Formats: sequence, C-alpha cells, structure tokens
Amino acid sequence: MRTDTPAAPFLDVLTVQDLAVEFPVRGPLFSRTTLKAVNGVSLHVAPGETLGLVGESGCGKSTLVRAILGLNKPSSGAVAVGGRNLAGLLNGRRRQERARMQMVFQDPYSSLDPRLTVHEIIAEPLRINGQYTAAAVTALLEQVGLTAAMGQRKPGEFSGGQRQRVGIARALALKPELLILDEPVSALDVSVQAQVINLLQDLQAELGLAYLFIAHDLSVVRQISHRVAVMYMGRIVETGPAADVFTNPQHPYTKALMSAAPVADPDKAASRQRVVLTGDLPDAANLPSGCAFRTRCPQAEASCAAVVPSLLPPGPTQVDFPVVSAHQSACLLVHP
Repeated sequence: MRTDTPAAPFLDVLTVQDLAVEFPVRGPLFSRTTLKAVNGVSLHVAPGETLGLVGESGCGKSTLVRAILGLNKPSSGAVAVGGRNLAGLLNGRRRQERARMQMVFQDPYSSLDPRLTVHEIIAEPLRINGQYTAAAVTALLEQVGLTAAMGQRKPGEFSGGQRQRVGIARALALKPELLILDEPVSALDVSVQAQVINLLQDLQAELGLAYLFIAHDLSVVRQISHRVAVMYMGRIVETGPAADVFTNPQHPYTKALMSAAPVADPDKAASRQRVVLTGDLPDAANLPSGCAFRTRCPQAEASCAAVVPSLLPPGPTQVDFPVVSAHQSACLLVHP
C-alpha cells in the first residue's frame, strides 16, 4: 500500500459536499417513486493524493463519478475543484473548469476512435483548445512511455497496455489537476497492470496529480491508494487511510469486502475468518429504514432499523498523513 505522503495543501483539488443524485422511476400501478443512486456523499482529494473508491456493482460509484464530471445533474449538494464550485452539468461549466478534471476509462479500445491515428487522438483536445503543436503530442507520448513514431499508428495496432497509455496521454493533454480513473487496469493482464500502476504513480509524483481511483480489485486499490472510501447503496460507509481501512476495517460491510479479497499467503488465507453476506443489494428505490446494510448484516440489531448512522472516527489513525481526516465508519455497532 502507499506509504508516501503528499505535502499538505491549502486547498483540496476535489471537494464533494453532501452530493445526492436521484432519478424518478415508475412504481407499481403507474405510481412514481424516487431512486436514490447517490445519497449525501462527501469526500475530498488533495493534490498528489489517490483516493480509492470501492463497493459492489450497483452501489452508486458510477453515478457519483458522472455527477462529479457533470454528466448527471445532482439533486443537491456541491462539487468544487480547487475551491471553485462547479455548475451541475458539463455544458454549464467553462472550458477551463472542464479541463481541470479528466477521465481514464476501463476499456482503452472502446474509448479511442479507431479511425484516427494515436497522434490525432491525443492532438484533438489540444486543437479544440488552441494549444496544438506536434512537439506537445510527442512530449505526451514520451511521458507515458511511447515514442513519436507510434503516434502514426491506429489504436488497433497496439496492445491493451499500450492503448491505456494512449488514453492516459490524452487525459493529460490539457494539464488537469485531477484524473478520475474508472477501473483503468481491470481489462489488462496482471503484469501489464503493474506497469500501468507504476506509470500512474510516476506521473503523480512528477506532476502532483490527484487521482480518484475506482476499482473492484482490492489488491490494486491497496497498492495505489493513500486513502480509501467504501460505498454502499449511495452512501460512504467507511473512509480513512488505506493502512487503517485494510488492516483494521470497522464497518461490517468493509469487513466482508476485505475477507473476500484474495490473499497471496496461504497461511493467512487459511486463518482468515470469512464474512459471508446473504441476499442481494436492496432496491435503491425502496431502501430499508435506518442503516441500508442491515438487511444483509450478520450483526444487525433492532436499533439499526431506527437510525441512519453517520460517519464517525473510531480512534486515532495508524498513519501520519496530515492531509486527511480520521478513519471514519458509519455503523451503530461501532458507535453505539
């Protein structure tokens, strides 16, 4: 896991405050109800820091990211970059504000236009913003470990790892402060994953980039993240330094996630107590009262149905990381 410590900044690159995203859906007998995809999420990412965002499919991670980018309109709450509050939708943001956040996608092939050369793919955002030079594209290619000659090829002529490097180079073209990385290595072989992770860490050290890193593979999240936020049914249920969350998880849902992660050491794997969750994710349009996790929690009590728990710190953190808040979890069993 990450042990380096970015310098404490005056302003976070990304601040999300009480963000909610709701969608109207059709209920039984033509009735209408509201699906709460994101339900009061707050988080922050500092310069030079990586925040890993984890949770099951359907927990709201993608909707949260789309709201941060301005592709979904928040129902309430705020998104700020560098302390400046952004308009809700992408087309309401100024060009300079859009350039400060860029996205790296899961599938590097489908995110690149197969008809264009790699040079033109990377050049496109530079041309739109009046910043294009051939030297700028060459510098971006070299920054991600490719050569200028490779710029004359098309995406189909590259391996998956090379295509992801192209996607990263394009994302860096407008000198963003924040990269949102959505499962950026899940489609790659393990050895190639390590190369791309090393590249991202090198770029972060060189450019001071902030990363919001979304992934299902907890071993990858543990390797690259300074902090981790665990999401369940539209809420953050635990957050803190990666060392704390991985070695001392507090929320029962986090404990279940960690117990399901593969362990390389067979002795540790044999001695580890597995937490098995029963049932499926609840319906986001009809969430349980109180704690949304209580219907699957092996430790749930009657009080869990009465109160929506808030994020609270269980104690001092185990890592000297001055730019982050304390290790927090949202569970009545941890904070009775």
